[in-house]
Amino acid sequence: MAKRGRSKKSSNWFTVLLLAVVLLAAVAAGIYYASSRSEKDVENTGITGPSQIELLEESKSAQKAVDDILLTRDNWQLTDNGRSSQKEKQRSGAEVIWNKRELAIGVPRDTQLRDAANWLAGKLEGSKLKTVRMEETTYNDWDSVRLDIAISTKAGEGTKEFVTDTVYFYHNLNLDKPDKDIKKEQTTTRSHHGRLAVIIDDCGYDVDLVQRLVNLRAPFSFAIIPYRDFSSDSLHVINGGGQVAMLHLPMEPMNASAMSEGKSTVLTSMDDKRIMQLTGELINSLPGISGVNNHQGSKATSDERTMRAVLKEIKRQGLFFVDSNTYAKSLGDKLAAGMGVPTGRNNIFLDNSTNEDEIIKKIWQAAAIADKYGSAIAICHARPHTVNAWEQVIDEVKASGLKLVPVTEVLH
Repeated sequence: MAKRGRSKKSSNWFTVLLLAVVLLAAVAAGIYYASSRSEKDVENTGITGPSQIELLEESKSAQKAVDDILLTRDNWQLTDNGRSSQKEKQRSGAEVIWNKRELAIGVPRDTQLRDAANWLAGKLEGSKLKTVRMEETTYNDWDSVRLDIAISTKAGEGTKEFVTDTVYFYHNLNLDKPDKDIKKEQTTTRSHHGRLAVIIDDCGYDVDLVQRLVNLRAPFSFAIIPYRDFSSDSLHVINGGGQVAMLHLPMEPMNASAMSEGKSTVLTSMDDKRIMQLTGELINSLPGISGVNNHQGSKATSDERTMRAVLKEIKRQGLFFVDSNTYAKSLGDKLAAGMGVPTGRNNIFLDNSTNEDEIIKKIWQAAAIADKYGSAIAICHARPHTVNAWEQVIDEVKASGLKLVPVTEVLH
């Protein structure tokens, strides 16, 4: 197992057999924990609501599960750099408390660092523990791959991750036993030449996700839902990164029960004056934005009178409009072009699935569309799995020759 200190070799076959049984039991215990789910809901605190929600035991169990997996490696050096208490206030008002630990894993020089990280990530697949970040970095000035591991807990109708382990893989030159069972990452050389504009929808719910995307230093464009807890904070982060900021304008869908933004939604039942007034109010709630795209809106974007009123206000304020293409019969881009409003239409949604591999496949499909037509627009969302997928693939995308551009560069 991974070394915590100097060990002695034994020729006693019974000791070896016993050790193997213990290791199998340890891994089984770790996977059992990792497959269980916490019943705590960080967004549902009851009528009065606790001021704090503790995930300390969950953190401890998660860290033990990671240890149990890592300690099956008999040629890695594991260093525990200690734990720190973490606190984060939720939209419910409750404060979540958990523990975060830093681990340093020395691996043999012949083992690729990303392959080692992928091995650990693979052991966690299908469990409650999730890998939420993998990136190349440094550890004590050595080349390293960082892997963040989180517990997933209930958050209203969805889930939320809290990082319990940050693991740094680096080469320990004193380790020379090879890792024969670590699969080498399969890489292929991709070549693209088109221009792709990526719009990140639904910003305003979680500013941390927006910050992670801005940190990728890719010229994404960000569409912000108005009047959400982190709408203004998201705008500040986007502007700070020099990115294009947009209003994600709530518009009436065909299914009224699916309408998510209530009184902030442009409705076909409104008269032109009210439509223009509401559109203006929502634009002005996000000072300095460059353009607008529609949130939902299948009913509103396919209604010519409603769209003309919306576009009239957008034109008055000197902004562009991108039709999100949530409905094949949407008239947004066609009417905008006729009214002299810079416009474009979404070609592909990247994250209809929460599966990160599927999201990455869609990114490459978008690249192929951009190659075919010279340029393309793709839309995805500020969601954990989407951010994870971009963090995994962004370096390869940049190296492929695909030119990521602000949406302003592909409008007509």
